[in-house]
Amino acid sequence: MLIKSGEHTHLAQLLRFMELGEHLAHDCAQKQSRLAPEPGMQTFLAGQARQEGYHAFVFQGAIRWLAPKAHQSSEVAEQMNHYRQLVEAAIDRKDFAETLVAEQIILEGLGEAILKKIEIGLVKRGAPFRRLRRMLIHQEEAHYQFGLRVLSKMIEQDKESSDSLRKKSEIYLPLAKTMLFSAEEAFVSIHENPQDYWDEFERSLPPWLQTQSPQHMSSLSFSRTVA
Repeated sequence: MLIKSGEHTHLAQLLRFMELGEHLAHDCAQKQSRLAPEPGMQTFLAGQARQEGYHAFVFQGAIRWLAPKAHQSSEVAEQMNHYRQLVEAAIDRKDFAETLVAEQIILEGLGEAILKKIEIGLVKRGAPFRRLRRMLIHQEEAHYQFGLRVLSKMIEQDKESSDSLRKKSEIYLPLAKTMLFSAEEAFVSIHENPQDYWDEFERSLPPWLQTQSPQHMSSLSFSRTVA
């Protein structure tokens, strides 16, 4: 793998950020599987929890290879813990819709956007295990699509309104952005701009979570569809 001098540590720090997110996603999906109202959802979420645990394991291995002593800043860990507390509070309230917004739509959507953009750089650097990396991206996308399908069904059945879901997202989106930018040094050190990652993530959000004005939203062609 053609990694430039000085990039090992910063790539490892970026992967440490991803690892923390995977641990959070694992714990959340595990608890969601006990909260979900339908057996099919419970099965999917239990499977997602297993996949997230494997993703964290993969990132751990990559970190050990790149820079075993790389540490994540306490700021990132603190913000990730805050995000965890908010999700767990929603689980305690049995607000399944809010957990889907926080975990499958926002956390998984951001993780997928990061992995896809990182993948471009890894391909250029001749990184190994491309099939494994593609599998991780595919699974992250599947987790996002699951959340999107369930929430869209809730809207159709009047179990949730788009306004309600948008309001639920308001506590998570700013925190997710803060988490991303707290890793800015690692991004900049490998010549990446975290704002580009955030913009990519925002473009992937469903229409009811888009921050643009309704007039602008109507002119956008969204890349994601409900499967």
